[in-house]
Amino acid sequence: MRLEQALDRLLAGGFLPLRPTYVRRLYPDGGRLPIAHRPGGTYIARWRMWRSERWIGSTVPARNPQRIVDEGISRLDVPRLDLPLPVALQLRGKEILGSRHFAAYGPDFPVLVKILDPGQTIGFHFHARDVDVWNHPRRFGGQRFGKDEAYYFLDAPKGPIPYTHVGLLPGTTQHDLADAIAEGGGRVLELSPVIHQKIGAGFFVPAGVPHRPGTALTLEVQQPSDVSTMLERVSAGRVLSEREMHPGFASLRDALAFIDYATATDPTLVRRCALTPELVRERPSRGGAEAWIFPPRFRKFSGKRLVVQTRVESHEDGPYLALVWRGRGRLNGVPIRAGAEFLVIADVATRGHVYEAVGGPMEIFKIFPPAPQHYRKSPVSA
Repeated sequence: MRLEQALDRLLAGGFLPLRPTYVRRLYPDGGRLPIAHRPGGTYIARWRMWRSERWIGSTVPARNPQRIVDEGISRLDVPRLDLPLPVALQLRGKEILGSRHFAAYGPDFPVLVKILDPGQTIGFHFHARDVDVWNHPRRFGGQRFGKDEAYYFLDAPKGPIPYTHVGLLPGTTQHDLADAIAEGGGRVLELSPVIHQKIGAGFFVPAGVPHRPGTALTLEVQQPSDVSTMLERVSAGRVLSEREMHPGFASLRDALAFIDYATATDPTLVRRCALTPELVRERPSRGGAEAWIFPPRFRKFSGKRLVVQTRVESHEDGPYLALVWRGRGRLNGVPIRAGAEFLVIADVATRGHVYEAVGGPMEIFKIFPPAPQHYRKSPVSA
């Protein structure tokens, strides 16, 4: 009963504040998250891993070799109470999501948002597609979806290697890829084109396409999944175990069959997947400006960057996650500041809500799950 009462009080305010959630990864942090005082400062010797990612509004447990129960799951910021976001959705999903979205999703919020803080490049890897996860659930650790993902490069120091390998050179075969991985020494990267991580721009990476993100601080939005297969044997100076490289597969060659070679070798991939902010013109405002950084055409997620100079009234089609990136101000009169994350519930999102900046501009990212008409529920969890 205490959980329900606390949740109802938050719902009356129109948005659910969330605590920051930091997740272990196999790559070193760049020292740009609040929990790190220097590059590599989040290292945990017990697991030989770093807390180099912040997950935002997550209903997805992290999939790491050494499991921690509920790692990656976001929790509501309620004093003296432990209230995971999935529990809140079980208790009050219809009130949080609204009737239309709840009918499509059930008690879920099917998008995952991250800030990636790589001090070194993240190893060359790929993510499975929906169809592969659904047809082979045991191979992918009970994940519900594949993993389309997209990046927006944040205004912060870029780190030492600010470019990303993405895709494969035209004509590259599974045999070519396997041989290059076996040779080691970075030979596999010779098979992959490069994009530069330009601050204020981004890139969409379809599931099944190999890629190696660079060291720019990155806002990533993706399907609600933590599935990946590594294509380099060495990460952060150590040799990965077979389990760390290709969980769910007896050998790397078995895993390579799940790459989408047609998409990965498409010579137009780099051009057509590049993202440039698109100004939102439906509701112009003198008090600020809003742009799509993850456009709705990708269907599985979308997102905007809102810069509030004075006062902006927002109207959206449904609930969304928000991250205050810079500045401070108010949301419907409630103080918010840089670093805050929250879920704006459907009723408030659709009938209008007001952002006000205090003492200078306030920058906010707004991330949306798929529209109900485009959402396909995973048969793995059905």
